Amino acid sequence: MSQMTVLAVGGTGESRPDDRRTEVTGLLREVTVRLDDRFAPRWVGYPASYGPVATGGLSYVQSTEAGVCALLDRLREDPGPIALIGYSQGCTVIRELLGMIATGIVPVGRIVAAGFISDPQQPAGVVPGCEGRGVAGEGPPLPAGVSVMWVANPQDMICNASDDSYVRDIADLTRSMSLHTVHTWCAHMWQLLRHNSFQNAAKTRFSPRQWRTDLRRLRIALVEILGYLPPRLAWRGIRIANRRGGRHIAYATEPLDARGLTGCQVLARWLCDTADDHTVSESLSPAA
Repeated sequence: MSQMTVLAVGGTGESRPDDRRTEVTGLLREVTVRLDDRFAPRWVGYPASYGPVATGGLSYVQSTEAGVCALLDRLREDPGPIALIGYSQGCTVIRELLGMIATGIVPVGRIVAAGFISDPQQPAGVVPGCEGRGVAGEGPPLPAGVSVMWVANPQDMICNASDDSYVRDIADLTRSMSLHTVHTWCAHMWQLLRHNSFQNAAKTRFSPRQWRTDLRRLRIALVEILGYLPPRLAWRGIRIANRRGGRHIAYATEPLDARGLTGCQVLARWLCDTADDHTVSESLSPAA
């Protein structure tokens, strides 16, 4: 069998504008270092940002679009079967591309597998222990011919936010956030408010009964945010231990399943188990 190329797409802050590296870095390196010589791992650089949170300052939407273009370019370069792996925002990049394949915009080509760690668009019910779903809501459709694997920590709100989490409202409002294009961000928020197209639109009412529900939602949102924040917080010289924290960045360091494997090890094993099941198909090129 031909060597399988593994294209790795990192999360927010793990890549940058003009990132021309080919060696896998960031959290996904802990996946690829565990692969044998049947695989050829490659990094996909793109301006991975969430507004002012990372270098470049592009909005999440703009950054993801740039990531899709970079991934398409890399797909054309690599022969043989291809597996895509993503972490956090990198999952969104891959999901957008797979959605283009599912809707016929791009042919499936040589892509045979996709693995996601902390997918912001993770569907409900795909990971045992995860009762919620990705904080960014429903993602694009997935093509039937591509094997898919999700890795998720139930305490990570990025991939397992509660169904009516207030954090979803934050995600909706900041999707187009960028200090470079404030007018676009404001226009997006206005449309969101005008049409009430929040993920939680059907779950929010103005009534005393809703207020009682909102108290529960606030409590859950606090727990979710604490899980996302670092294990140690500092503010004006005051250091605070956050025992719930670090869930989103723990996939390379903490056991995730009953076997004691980390999330990165789980994904690496899945790739190894599926490597021999696929052969090369036709090369990928944009649909006419």
